[in-house]
Amino acid sequence: MDATFLHDANLGLDVGSPEWSAFLTEHHIRVTGYHGDMAPLTGQLERHAATFSYLPVLNYFHLRDDPVYEPVASAVYAADRTTGIPSVLVVPAGSGVTEAGQLRGKRLAIAHRFCTTSFLAPALLVHELGGRIDGFFGEFVVTPPYEGQVEAVVAGAADATFVQEDVWRKDAARAGKTRVIARRDHLPTPLFIVDRRAPLRLRSAVRDFLLEHRPEPGGSVMFSGFAPYDAAAVEGIFRIAAEAIA
Repeated sequence: MDATFLHDANLGLDVGSPEWSAFLTEHHIRVTGYHGDMAPLTGQLERHAATFSYLPVLNYFHLRDDPVYEPVASAVYAADRTTGIPSVLVVPAGSGVTEAGQLRGKRLAIAHRFCTTSFLAPALLVHELGGRIDGFFGEFVVTPPYEGQVEAVVAGAADATFVQEDVWRKDAARAGKTRVIARRDHLPTPLFIVDRRAPLRLRSAVRDFLLEHRPEPGGSVMFSGFAPYDAAAVEGIFRIAAEAIA
């Protein structure tokens, strides 16, 4: 029977590369990528419809008590070759907002509610302010991920967004029209999880491939390869997220 691999296509994993294609074909693994909102991906995983999945850490947060899935690898952030992502909170350059607390009741641009940099980061920040994210912001403005979030702020469709720092910096024109008022460092990178019920030989082959394969670096690549699962960082964030997310 074929194995199934479900992944967040927004994360840019090049499953069509020669190396990935050969590996997937050799092990009879069928692939489905999800775009936009990741709620359908979580739903499939809750039904145990995947043998493997590559997903934002918040998707796994909702599966953390499910005994079927086990994280085996953390993505490596291409910008600094670590398993942590920096995210910055930006507002229009001419905004009177100078600190996060002033955004209460305002519009926040997000990619989706499972996004690490645009949803988890503000959830953690609001928790530090003594609140929960759903009761703090007046509206979530859903946009295409990353650049689309900053564009929403520049266009006046949103009052603020949290976005990867390197994404914000790489577009000088948009960066010049926005201003950073807060940041969150070392957010956990996406995870690769496996079904514990899959044959040990297959699980081992997948883990070995992830940790040994080093894709060619590229200017637009957000993540580049994998490292062993960073359990300490993820579990620490999950303890806070359990209180921060309604």
